[in-house]
Amino acid sequence: MRARVLVSVAVAASIALGATGCEFLSPARTKEIRQITDGVDVSTGSIDVRNALLITDTGEDARFVGTLVNTGERDRTVTLELDGTDQTVEVPSNSTVVLADDEQHDTVDFDDVTAKPGSLVKMYFSYQGAEGASATVPVLTSAQEEYQTLAPTPTPTPTETSPSVSGTQPTGGADAPGTQEGSQTDSSEGDNGTN
Repeated sequence: MRARVLVSVAVAASIALGATGCEFLSPARTKEIRQITDGVDVSTGSIDVRNALLITDTGEDARFVGTLVNTGERDRTVTLELDGTDQTVEVPSNSTVVLADDEQHDTVDFDDVTAKPGSLVKMYFSYQGAEGASATVPVLTSAQEEYQTLAPTPTPTPTETSPSVSGTQPTGGADAPGTQEGSQTDSSEGDNGTN
């Protein structure tokens, strides 16, 4: 009977060791950092750019959506560059600036740029005194529910209108003023010498 107990304990111990051995030898998942957002992250100096992406429906104008984090003790003017166009954002020291069009935050829009929906475009982030960093940023559309209010509104282009011609032509058999036969239309001829 004692042998049966020892065999049972040995079998249970080997099962427990076998079941936990794989987990013991594999790397811990908490040490692996995985990005679960649509945007990308990049850092330069004391500025961290988080969840950076572009929203456009036309491919010619785009809105930058993301968060700028200043971990430094000085205010920074961060330059965002896309397709040769620069925009700047003031980021106070030890603070976060969220850029999104949700009526609570500022927006950064780029006009006349090439940002085809579904593509990846290169953006450059810098501020004075830092080397700067580039990132390949995804371009999304407002078709996704979470981005439906974030696409920039295109700037309306003025259209030329031709002058209206209605009401300027004489109607019926009437002649235009001053064109009746025998009428004198030039008063500069005086009164024909009756002074």
